[in-house]
Amino acid sequence: MMAWRSDLQAFCMLMFFLVSAGSVVSGKTSVLNVKDYGAVTDGQTDNSRAFSEAWKAACKQKGRTVINVPKGGKYYVRQASFEGPCKGSVVFMIRGDVYAPTDKASHTLPYWIKFRYVDNLTIAGDGNLYGGGRSAWPYKSQMQVVPHSLRLEFVNHARIDRIRSIDSKDKHISIYGCKDVRMNRIRTTAPHDSPNTDGLHIAMSKRIRVTDSKFDTGDDCVAVFSGSHDLNITGCSCGPGHGFSIGSMGKSPNEDPITKINIQNCTISHTDNGFRIKTWAASSHPTLASEITVEDIRMDNVRNPIIIDQNYCPQGGCDDKVCWVTSSDKKPEAKGHMGDIKHGNSSEPAMQQQETMPGSSA
Repeated sequence: MMAWRSDLQAFCMLMFFLVSAGSVVSGKTSVLNVKDYGAVTDGQTDNSRAFSEAWKAACKQKGRTVINVPKGGKYYVRQASFEGPCKGSVVFMIRGDVYAPTDKASHTLPYWIKFRYVDNLTIAGDGNLYGGGRSAWPYKSQMQVVPHSLRLEFVNHARIDRIRSIDSKDKHISIYGCKDVRMNRIRTTAPHDSPNTDGLHIAMSKRIRVTDSKFDTGDDCVAVFSGSHDLNITGCSCGPGHGFSIGSMGKSPNEDPITKINIQNCTISHTDNGFRIKTWAASSHPTLASEITVEDIRMDNVRNPIIIDQNYCPQGGCDDKVCWVTSSDKKPEAKGHMGDIKHGNSSEPAMQQQETMPGSSA
């Protein structure tokens, strides 16, 4: 009886998300409960297989299928990969709290929760993803690979709604090689001193929309990397953290350009930076960032409201000669527009160019 009621609640929540998103609600929708595939909420039993089996069943079905992770208890998941292509559209409805492993061996897993090669995917719900970052952060300097909490690879026509990521070991949410992804009312939370906990990490992706979301973390709120095109961030809150960032660029040869980035109507507070473009030190390779618009931004207690760093070298060991070159055949180039940016309680001028001194914080 309880499982049936939970599935009905998941279905009703799905309808709410689809209607509020302007989606056409038609055709058959089936609901699969992860508990019917063996999931338990004792916080200790690994539910990776149960989640995987529910995914495989959903992926085989035509039409729309909802995978329901019901409220109540703690779902421990050591590592889960959900791969397509699928025959229909899949909704992963996370209403319960999902917990990552915290043992030392888990610190170097390549991922925690990953979706790959999936079209027409929705990840929604009012549940939390607890990344277990506090167990890993003290050892970050000793590790080469640290898992992102939620990673999308080659996912097209997707929506992420209301998901909250807490204390990720590394990046909270990463988007790679994706197209047409809409993220709404997501929240990432980690202490201001948690290392490399970017809220949203985007690379090689096109037509990404982020609206009405809050990034409260220890590194960049949103970090945009090579190959990103047509990214819109609207109505978001950033801070504490390192602000919005493009790059670092120019570390590798033949990097794809970063183009058409729009950040509008956002609030940035209690951060090291507001908006930053980073390119590697004098040995960097040519690349391009263009059509960048930052406007209608409110900043409060931001140390560097706008900063263009052409000598980025966080770990030291770079050429200490600063070379101010604007030609795109010599140094990475940035083109764009910034307007109507209000800032208060800042210790630095609104906009500056600078070099990152070797060994300084990234």
